[in-house]
Amino acid sequence: MTQELTERETQVLKLIAEGLTNKSISHLLSITESTVENHIHKIYEKLNISNRSQATAYAYQIGLVLSKNVNESDNRGNPS
Repeated sequence: MTQELTERETQVLKLIAEGLTNKSISHLLSITESTVENHIHKIYEKLNISNRSQATAYAYQIGLVLSKNVNESDNRGNPS
């Protein structure tokens, strides 16, 4: 059984699942990269996982982030 994540850990998990780096997360949340790493460590412990891929899969599984519809995805790299 997994322990409940704190509000901040949930924020960090969501940002991981959205593909942000630790550095980007730290800037966005106005915390140090070390603090981000501590949150990630706690997330991994509580969810009994060991990497970002598993964290991302979990975030999608619980509906923390939703997959983009192909028609809604951004068009970077596609000519207008």
